[in-house]
Amino acid sequence: MDGMGLSARCKMNETNVIPPSQLERLLRYLGEIFPGKDVTAADIVRIGGMSNKNFRIGFEGKQYVFRLPGNGSEGMVDRANEEYNARIGCRLGVNPAIRYFDRRTGVKLSDFMENAVTMDAETIQRPEILLKVAAIYDRIHHAPEPLNNTFNLFEEIEKYDRLIRKNQAVMYPGWDGFKPCVMGLEQRLSRLGAELCPCHNDAVPENFIQAADGTLYLIDWEYSGMNDPMADYAALFLESDFSEASREFFLNACYPDSRPPHAEERILCYEILWDTLWAQWTVIKEACGDDFGDYGIHRFRRARKNYESLKRQDHEIH
Repeated sequence: MDGMGLSARCKMNETNVIPPSQLERLLRYLGEIFPGKDVTAADIVRIGGMSNKNFRIGFEGKQYVFRLPGNGSEGMVDRANEEYNARIGCRLGVNPAIRYFDRRTGVKLSDFMENAVTMDAETIQRPEILLKVAAIYDRIHHAPEPLNNTFNLFEEIEKYDRLIRKNQAVMYPGWDGFKPCVMGLEQRLSRLGAELCPCHNDAVPENFIQAADGTLYLIDWEYSGMNDPMADYAALFLESDFSEASREFFLNACYPDSRPPHAEERILCYEILWDTLWAQWTVIKEACGDDFGDYGIHRFRRARKNYESLKRQDHEIH
């Protein structure tokens, strides 16, 4: 893999310095959340994030995580759906408690877990962690209540295409010819037996956090919605560059008896779709002022490479 790594969406451009204008916004929001309380700059520590800006707030003996949505979020995320779905995650016991959520702005305040460990591309592939990840997905995918929306990757790709044009940006060379190939995967997945269930849809390893008592949580429900569970697994494998051994271990943990029909082929299709979507995401974000290096073009090239692999498999079968 290239030097940037595949989990970089939550890591790049990280800094602990809070610009004065951002600090002013933070203090204003915190004044609304804690009316009549004296929250100061000394109570705030930047803790990273790329898509969004995250801060640890220490206040009256308690610790919270405050999320400030980043550039270009408008049009990408439906905050009402996010809140609804994230609160289902809380009821399932897989998402930390949410203390405040503003659907207009996307500002969110959640509990901060002391001495917690954030996963990375290496630690998430440890067998003992993979068993916990499989258990989280089992709980989500078999949730007793549906999520508030359907996350259709093909509709999202079309939406992101419109946002690219709206921001007067340009997708990577070769997109016009590749897009019909990508969109053609919808018919293929339907034929392969894609199903719908509650899904998280954003498996960067940094979204998995292990509390001090060993409980693993899955945070950040911005892209959640009803989807094919194979899409969740494809995202997991991509974002941490899973080895073949880790893939097999994880899928065996999820399906100890027998796997769903065409599981591996469906996962490959979704890997192509996720890489395409996050390549578009990068183009939009960079049009709004961010800089993610070669992250987007890397994902676009890998999507095309995996599509060629899919076509080779077709040729070998026939």
